[in-house]
Amino acid sequence: MTQDTLQNKKSKKLFLIFHGRLPSNKAASLFAAKSAEAFAEEGVQVVLMVSRRLGREKGNPYEYYKVKNNFSIVYLPILDIHFPSFIESFRFVLSYVSFSLFCLLYLLRFAKNEDIIYSNEYLPLFFASAVFRNTFYEMHDFPENCRGIFGIFIRRMKWVLIHNNWKAKTAEEIFDINKNKIICEANAVQIEDFDIALSKEEARQKLSLPNDKKVVVYTGHLYSWKGVDTLAFAATKLPKNYLVVFVGGTPEDIRKLEDAHKRTTNILIVGWKQHSEVPIWQKAADVLVLPNTAKENISKYYTSPMKLFEYMASMRPIVATDIPSIREILGETNAIIVLPDDPDAMAEGIKKAIDDESLTKTIIEKAYRDVELRTWKKRAGRILDFIEKK
Repeated sequence: MTQDTLQNKKSKKLFLIFHGRLPSNKAASLFAAKSAEAFAEEGVQVVLMVSRRLGREKGNPYEYYKVKNNFSIVYLPILDIHFPSFIESFRFVLSYVSFSLFCLLYLLRFAKNEDIIYSNEYLPLFFASAVFRNTFYEMHDFPENCRGIFGIFIRRMKWVLIHNNWKAKTAEEIFDINKNKIICEANAVQIEDFDIALSKEEARQKLSLPNDKKVVVYTGHLYSWKGVDTLAFAATKLPKNYLVVFVGGTPEDIRKLEDAHKRTTNILIVGWKQHSEVPIWQKAADVLVLPNTAKENISKYYTSPMKLFEYMASMRPIVATDIPSIREILGETNAIIVLPDDPDAMAEGIKKAIDDESLTKTIIEKAYRDVELRTWKKRAGRILDFIEKK
């Protein structure tokens, strides 16, 4: 990095806009906190603008996410009103629109024209783009509807980050975006959060997990597109000394999974855990599984799972499904790839990860080398370098 580039970074502010609850157990809020920390570590003044939504987790956000207090957090007012369940969706719309307007008012007061307005939230950015030229949109999902309106929005952005090559190519074709303003960049991980000095035996002792079992771990939400049912069905095809552990999920999703698989004796659903506890569960594993489905586009094409990188940093073998969104990061050299939505194939992949010690050692080491390029700090550096060059 040249001295001029460093000086340019320090002279600008980056306003990172996030409508979700902070703190919360959602991956999106972790993304916001880790991104803010990483941009600040690269020398940019960062202001994280979040909504004062109801239902936030208690605690200091910096401590909750284990991030440095090197960026500012500003809570903006919104209209967050409870409605009867049949019009509950109106609550989100009212919250989102009001937050977007308060974001614009805040930016008009505190942001300069050369500052960077960054978000994965399209409405606040749309409003901001009427006044500020340096708008940066990070596309997390892909619009299924209203593509004409979305096309107008995305062409107004100065820069666009897209998580994988499939989405980048498709966005160029559908929305006629100049490819020179697109950067393709996946999610990331804080390696030291997951490569912790804890043996498998020590981790199991902390968690009261058995040492005489082959422990297979999945961490994350229990949404259908995550493929958790496939993993639960695969459990029935594994030997009796295998235990499949699900870490995460809302109470409602946990009940659904329990009800659907209540006769399966070798699964353990432990529910949601603090993000700081997840590395211990992953260190306790013999195998980590990413069972995403190929039946839904959000899984097959759109996602860039943060837990994929967390798995890679945990120094455990990964069994993952063969879908485009995963294939951009994982392949036969750093994981065991199996057919999606196929419990038999998943069970065979899990057993292979246990039985083939030579393969396991190779893929663990390769996954770790690969993820060293996928830290939040390096990601932020590449994004800022891209901005400076455009």
